[in-house]
Amino acid sequence: MATAETELPALTSPAAAGVAPETDEVEYPEGHWIAQSVGHGDAVRQAATALDYHFRERVDVLVAMELVVYYRRGNNKLRLQPDVQVVFGVEHSGSRGSFRIWEEGKAPDFVLEVASPSTAENDAEHKAREYSRIGVREYWRLDPAGTLMETSLEGYVAGAGQYEQVQPVEGTGRGGALRSRVLGLDLRSRRQAGVTVLVFVDPRTGEEFDGRLEEAERRRQIAERDKQAAEREKQALQLRVRALEERLRALTAQDPPPERDP
Repeated sequence: MATAETELPALTSPAAAGVAPETDEVEYPEGHWIAQSVGHGDAVRQAATALDYHFRERVDVLVAMELVVYYRRGNNKLRLQPDVQVVFGVEHSGSRGSFRIWEEGKAPDFVLEVASPSTAENDAEHKAREYSRIGVREYWRLDPAGTLMETSLEGYVAGAGQYEQVQPVEGTGRGGALRSRVLGLDLRSRRQAGVTVLVFVDPRTGEEFDGRLEEAERRRQIAERDKQAAEREKQALQLRVRALEERLRALTAQDPPPERDP
């Protein structure tokens, strides 16, 4: 991974990356993701869940896990698949099968890659250059194993034509919190069941969240909504039954049964 002293290619706009054809005749397939390990999968899912929950009331913030980013129109070979990405100023729509920079009008603002033995080197070199080139404002790396990187968490912010490494928040020392100005949050790494995961801290309130409680709360809310929907359906059914009973009584009162001869 580049450090503050290592220059990366200058940031360029998506249009400068290539000339768009008049017609778009190529397909842009959805991505496929297989977690490299249980720990890798847990770290990715928890980070995405935590951020999605944090921005849940913002319709103009997209939080996505393993969504493919295409950055040159007409070329579906040039693609990146961040483990987690956050994009401000775009609609949070669940209908996206991919993220196409020329359609969205911008690159992701925040990208997180969770390292694995097969991806760590590529994350540090190729992806760093490409994220810088397409205009990603912050690039972060997390080492769930604790053996693939010099430190378990690294953050890089776009500067004057290069990524500059994020330094620990004053007073937290080496291995302390790193502040993401894009997210407005402090990031820490924490060992959990033998795996390093990402913990987010709201510097205004001191609230910490790592995705576990947020996922539990999300499931509770879904269960509560399902329960309320079932109750409404039950009440509607009861009303229909009562309406039918009343109609039947009314018809019976209007047409009494004929009298029988003695």
